[in-house]
Amino acid sequence: MVYSSRIDNQTLTFGVSGRLYKSNVLIYDHQTESLWSQLKETAIAGPMVGKRLTKISAGRTSWKRWLEKHPGTRVLSTDTGYARNYSVDPYEGYYKAMRIMFPVGDVRRELPAKEMVLGIEIDGTAMAYPLSMFAQKADVFEDEIGANPIRIVLSEEGQIVDVLDHQARSIPVIFAYWFAWQAFHPQTMVYTQTQ
Repeated sequence: MVYSSRIDNQTLTFGVSGRLYKSNVLIYDHQTESLWSQLKETAIAGPMVGKRLTKISAGRTSWKRWLEKHPGTRVLSTDTGYARNYSVDPYEGYYKAMRIMFPVGDVRRELPAKEMVLGIEIDGTAMAYPLSMFAQKADVFEDEIGANPIRIVLSEEGQIVDVLDHQARSIPVIFAYWFAWQAFHPQTMVYTQTQ
């Protein structure tokens, strides 16, 4: 998910607070130290409480495809001066474990709690698409959310590259665990293969 850093005509800078809300990381802005919920898209504590984040569209690609289009790309060095192995993901165990580490309230059972979903909300209607349904499907997947047609553009490997509205404009989306998406979108629908 990507958000604009402009709120009330000022540009804020953000950091990771180390705190969780419904098992989702809270960020904070350096200017006021307000806490912001990524999935609620709102400041939940501090002087900015109640202010909303504006989601913006962002493309997704593989490193291979990125390099094909941008062969001169420079990569941030891992030579940071700290003794850390950057090739090891500190969250690898969390991804594999089926349990949720911190409470989120009731978790709906249409999907496994840690199923990754593509979350889309249009005009107050939320839909969750299990990422597993796109595996090895290239081309375009079409659906409607409410009365709004959407097109999910897939790479040859079945990875979601973009989500477009009926005028071929990118729609801002969120990739999240099912437990997190449904915690912040309790009325969400879930796409099923029979639709």
